[in-house]
Amino acid sequence: MDKYEISLWEDYPANGRIEERKLCVIGSDDMLTGARAIEPQMIEKINGTHEFSFKMYHWYVDEVTGEKYRNPFDHLLINERKVKLYWKDDWYDLVIKQCLEETNTRSTTYKCIDLYVNELSKNGYNLEFSTDLMNNIGTAEELAEKVLDGSSWSYDAENSDEIL
Repeated sequence: MDKYEISLWEDYPANGRIEERKLCVIGSDDMLTGARAIEPQMIEKINGTHEFSFKMYHWYVDEVTGEKYRNPFDHLLINERKVKLYWKDDWYDLVIKQCLEETNTRSTTYKCIDLYVNELSKNGYNLEFSTDLMNNIGTAEELAEKVLDGSSWSYDAENSDEIL
């Protein structure tokens, strides 16, 4: 198995900005606890976006003591939770979009998508380009600024590749 790490993150306000902090690591290639994330699977779609899934058991047995414990990560695994994934020498920012409980195995499968896709889709439905509004012509940089207006995203033309 390739080297990987799955961690949970949260956003919080700090000095007028939104910062992020790491909550915990819930799985990795060298993590041995029964509470860890298992069966990690990354899918790269044709359009370049990513889907990632993993499974977590609600209960696990400590291999040393034989005691049964509730998974301490259970309460942190909620819809819209930010997930950072180190997978095959790359980092991915993801968000949990689906939690599928499996009663027969007493586990939940979590499905994640790219965070940037989630963020851009929040504003994409309200975009309207028309000649009357004078917002459908211009350079690629000007259009990028219009699209990102009102979001926490920005386009830095000086430090970015040229958009053709």
